[in-house]
Amino acid sequence: MRSLIFVFILTFVSIFARTENINIPAEEIIDRMTLSIYGLSSYTCKVKMNANIVDYGINISFKGSVYFKEPNKLALKLDNLPEEVQEKYRISFTQTAVPGMVSKTYKEKYKIKLTGIRNFTNNRKVYILYMEPYKKSSVKNVIMFVDSENYTIPKSIIFYTDGGKIVIEQAYAKIEKYYLPVKQDVLFDFPKIRANLISEFYDYQLNVNIDDQVFEQGKK
Repeated sequence: MRSLIFVFILTFVSIFARTENINIPAEEIIDRMTLSIYGLSSYTCKVKMNANIVDYGINISFKGSVYFKEPNKLALKLDNLPEEVQEKYRISFTQTAVPGMVSKTYKEKYKIKLTGIRNFTNNRKVYILYMEPYKKSSVKNVIMFVDSENYTIPKSIIFYTDGGKIVIEQAYAKIEKYYLPVKQDVLFDFPKIRANLISEFYDYQLNVNIDDQVFEQGKK
């Protein structure tokens, strides 16, 4: 009898704890992501990347630069990479690299729902957000894992209407007072192209002047 009561109590506590976490508004998580980069007006950093582009039979390493400027400008400038891959990578990086910028974009364009909370790597808890675009687009939906302590994005999966997907895993470090990506592993799985890119980000320069022309597509 005592064992049954004990099991009942554990079950009740488990359900209550899960419900308490689930009841956190998704909008509040998004707002905290925005606040996580308050005061960061811009940054630049260097990137080095190893790319395995399956459909092109290419395995190469190259370097580039990243540029961010508030409220929502992010540019990735790479050399010696097929244009289609570069564009896909630029989109995936833009959607994950700066949590505060990402949150503003998703809040405007996506319907967001908190579906759960669970332990991630190093026993860190993450919120699981499910998102669907308000308007029809190439993106079908997104699953995003948000760190419950620093509101970074250690993992996200972007599903596309053509059956493709991008899986992004990221590691962050505290640069001055902001958490910014230092490593990113991206898996592309599309009908016309498959690739894996592992990137490292370094030499961050925060709150610097950046010409807006840097963010014009097609310019190096």
